[in-house]
Amino acid sequence: MRGAAPQKILIVRLSSIGDIVLTFPVVAAIKSCFPACQIDYVTKKQFAALLEACPGINQAFYFDNSLAQLRQQLDFKHYDAVFDLHHNLRTRLLLFASAAPVYRFPKNNFQKWLLTKFKVRPKQRKHVVERYLAPLQEFVHDWEPLNASFQYNIPITAQFDIEKRFSVKPKTYIAIAIGAQFATKRLPTDLLIQLIGQMRQPIVLLGGKEDLQTAVLILENCRQNELVSAVGQTNIHESAWLVQNAKALLTHDTGLMHIGASFELPIHVIWGNTTRDFGMYPYRLEQEDVYHYEVANLACRPCSKIGHQQCPKGHFDCMRKQDLQQIAAALNQ
Repeated sequence: MRGAAPQKILIVRLSSIGDIVLTFPVVAAIKSCFPACQIDYVTKKQFAALLEACPGINQAFYFDNSLAQLRQQLDFKHYDAVFDLHHNLRTRLLLFASAAPVYRFPKNNFQKWLLTKFKVRPKQRKHVVERYLAPLQEFVHDWEPLNASFQYNIPITAQFDIEKRFSVKPKTYIAIAIGAQFATKRLPTDLLIQLIGQMRQPIVLLGGKEDLQTAVLILENCRQNELVSAVGQTNIHESAWLVQNAKALLTHDTGLMHIGASFELPIHVIWGNTTRDFGMYPYRLEQEDVYHYEVANLACRPCSKIGHQQCPKGHFDCMRKQDLQQIAAALNQ
């Protein structure tokens, strides 16, 4: 960067929950470098509420299936820089011929292909937040990423009396995020029931409306547990509030895992078809109080950088062979 400090910067990240949350450290880093800079953000309309947890964002623009309409709303010539933190065909079309300089993060698609196709692991594991920060480092040549703090600020309107609403006291329960977008990232329901049956702590189940059937089965089969379900009853910020006030979080590779990483509580992650080598693990600089459970030495893992709705091999060993007793023992401690 040359000359005066930037006045306006635009960040583009269209989806999804975890990926958007992991751009919050970029916002914090920009604010630490340029406190007076206005930061605008482009995302999909369904993720509008998520940005409320990032106070550094001044104005948001939403993609609603029309790039032309979105381009009309964005006056690129007023931005000192645009950070494309999605970096796909759609964002390239959106930013084509932008009057402002565009900086894109390295997606490392070839490295991911080598990992999924030939199981060639990267020489050095790098978190996606570090790659998100790379365009900013290119923009600010003498900047070092020392102030890339990670905060998820839950809006006051989402902070409720947990004991009154769910009959469980804060910091006494284990929050369990039972869902994930793809089936190969989720512990099968029968194994989840077995795992919860071995746990001796109060439990609050978290998930969206798509997880209601799983929650019902857990409640029916784990009557011996002190168990409460918030599945389908809370929005993303309210779920985050339940995570922030939990004793620990048990989760799959999903959005709540990334949100939970911003709070001071232990995180226990069950990994299925994905691995930490993709760089999408909980973002804590020293990885304090983060515990990972995965089936080692599987020749088929990782089978996808995202996930599948069923195991391509049919056996689903990456979840079926999880050591449930080990996970339960760790949580019971």
